[in-house]
Amino acid sequence: MEFGAQEFPDDEGVQKFAAEQEFPGILMKLGKVNGPEASDIWKFMKSETGAPDPTWNFNGKFLVSKDGKVSVPSDLENDIASLM
Repeated sequence: MEFGAQEFPDDEGVQKFAAEQEFPGILMKLGKVNGPEASDIWKFMKSETGAPDPTWNFNGKFLVSKDGKVSVPSDLENDIASLM
C-alpha cells in the first residue's frame, strides 16, 4: 500500500470516482508509482522530468505536449493553456 492506504482497491473504483468528479480525467490502471516496483509509465515520466516520487496520491502531475515533451506543471491551468 502507498499513500496511507487511501488508494482504491481496483481499477473500477478509480474509474467510478473519476466519473463522479466535475472534471474527470483520463486514467491509467492502478499500479505502483514509487520505488523499483513503479510502473513503467511512472518511471518514464519521472526520468524525463527529474520529478521526485509523489508523496500523496494526487500530487504527481505531468503534462505531455502534442510533440511528446513531458513536463511538470508549475501553474496547471496556464501550462495546459500554453500547450493548446
